[in-house]
Amino acid sequence: MPVFPFLELRRAAWNLASGNVRPGEDVLVVASSDQEPALVDALVAAADAAGAGTATAAIIACPDDMADYRHPAPVIAAAERAGLTIVATSIRFPRAYDDLSRALFAAGRRQVLINNAPLEDFVRGAALADPEELLDRTRRLAGAVSAARSVRVASPNGTDLTVRVCRPCLPLTGFAEEDTGFGSFPSGEAMLSPEEGSAEGVFVADAFGQVVYLADTGPQLGLLEDPVRLEFAGGRLTGLSGGAAARRLEAVLDAADGNARLLAELGLGTNGHARAVGHVENKFRLGTAHIALGDNHLIGWRAAGIYGGTIESNRHIDLVADDIRIEIDGAAVAP
Repeated sequence: MPVFPFLELRRAAWNLASGNVRPGEDVLVVASSDQEPALVDALVAAADAAGAGTATAAIIACPDDMADYRHPAPVIAAAERAGLTIVATSIRFPRAYDDLSRALFAAGRRQVLINNAPLEDFVRGAALADPEELLDRTRRLAGAVSAARSVRVASPNGTDLTVRVCRPCLPLTGFAEEDTGFGSFPSGEAMLSPEEGSAEGVFVADAFGQVVYLADTGPQLGLLEDPVRLEFAGGRLTGLSGGAAARRLEAVLDAADGNARLLAELGLGTNGHARAVGHVENKFRLGTAHIALGDNHLIGWRAAGIYGGTIESNRHIDLVADDIRIEIDGAAVAP
């Protein structure tokens, strides 16, 4: 591996471990046989340097068929005993809302999920943000939203959307919060499940879209080739217009249940290192906002009863807008 990626890999792994590993606790890294070994090595070394009692890696052989996948019983048992599990499987595997997560949350353990596990992404962009600065910025913004009655986002491209606040806003960073038991790395957003039925106005997605399929599979949206205009009244999508990207989104919605047209989330990006790339890192960029259509009852992971909403759907569809201005209870705020 060239020197630059090697150094950046060590820095990114340290950013994850330094804020999450508690002195003396057992740390488990769960990876898959299609994952880059250098990533696994870096995570184990960083956990050890951060003071872990033990740092162990479990490598899962990739099955031919991923349908109805369940993690091997020894991996589940190890995660139930480890204080912290770092999930570094490839994106082929079910992650975050899966049997491994349910088991370790039930056991009172913590999990950090690597969002951009491919090495070429992990060593760049969002993973290199200073973890303490990111945590502070995100917690401050989430705290301001939590204390508010309403949040408005607007942009020069036509976004002007208002939602009401009825539950706490979740700071999502690389840090596994104690109440949720979950952190995603890299990340950076203030994540709100707004009051159901409260979304009013227009959201123009002009950057990126991601579809989380909770019950089946289907196409992704990725980088948007043209803006998608979404109109909301009473929390429901009432109008969808645009070009090719809008038609792709319409096809995803047509194949979903009716609740996939409900506004489920408002996310405010806080990571100044995140890049405008064609995967999940896009929605963490400072100065962006994203909405999600569909499911929100799982938001919050172990603390879904606090942060999650009441909408259940077979889709969770994120859509990102650039150049966002934020108003909290009518006052402009910096992200």
